[in-house]
Amino acid sequence: MQSKSTRGVQQEDVWTAADALIAEGLRPTIERVRQKIGRGSPNTVSPMLESWFATLGPRLGVSDGKKDSTGAELPAPVHQAVVKLWDSALRSAQEVAEQGLILAQQALARERASLEFRDADLASREQLLKERQGAIDEALQVARGQIVDLTSRLEQVHVMSIRRDGEVDALQLKLSDSDRQRMLDQRRNEEEANRHADERRRLQEHATSTERRLMTELDRERQEAKRLKSKLNEAEQCADAVAKKIQEDTQILAQRLRDAEIELRSEHQALLITHERANELRRLMDDQRISNGEALDKMSLLLTEATQREQAIVKPKKRVKSKVG
Repeated sequence: MQSKSTRGVQQEDVWTAADALIAEGLRPTIERVRQKIGRGSPNTVSPMLESWFATLGPRLGVSDGKKDSTGAELPAPVHQAVVKLWDSALRSAQEVAEQGLILAQQALARERASLEFRDADLASREQLLKERQGAIDEALQVARGQIVDLTSRLEQVHVMSIRRDGEVDALQLKLSDSDRQRMLDQRRNEEEANRHADERRRLQEHATSTERRLMTELDRERQEAKRLKSKLNEAEQCADAVAKKIQEDTQILAQRLRDAEIELRSEHQALLITHERANELRRLMDDQRISNGEALDKMSLLLTEATQREQAIVKPKKRVKSKVG
């Protein structure tokens, strides 16, 4: 019963592994025993496992030899009922443990997939926020450039307006000089008329022609002044329109900036909420792992109690056997 295999596996190792599998609520098979030992070929483990199965009946007290020696102690139907009850308890415990383990693994897989999906979603939202921030910065840069350009144009219009005001003042000064000169000529003509009666008509005609010429020039200068004043009014209107456009564009850009800041704060708040949800899911996973560990501990305790009960049943039988011998 202590023969060694070609790879160093002893029958004692096979029996110990089979007993451990029974204690865990698993049916001993060649593959499970090999995994439990960590070595050994199927051809080597198989006969040793068969020997273990051959001794399983006497060890449980259900063999023919045991019936004769313990028949007075425990009837055979009771033994069979105990064995069936034991097998049913083992199968039930194994099924409950396997179902609980499968459910725990499925829940853990779902939670892990949800966390991975949320992590990917968070990374995508962070990238989108960075892209939106870049677009907002570019729009602000363009708006600042437009404001600088409009300000420069307004300054040019202001310079042109000042220049035209100077031209109008010069024209008005020229008209004043013309009026003074006309009055001087008229006074000189009157003096000449008093001194020279003969030349009065000639001087009068000369004065009249001169007056007409001056009036014509005066009308022409007045028309030119009106034209320049009209252009000045147009320039002022254009400057007002440009200033109003700059103010409207500035208000629109300011509103867009406020909207962008509000949207950015909203996205940041959503990101914080998502992070809090991810932390909560991680805590739930930790709680699930703890509850799964407690369930496995309870199952192990049940199996240990069942083993102790089996040993308590087998030990009296051994004592009876020794007395009979």
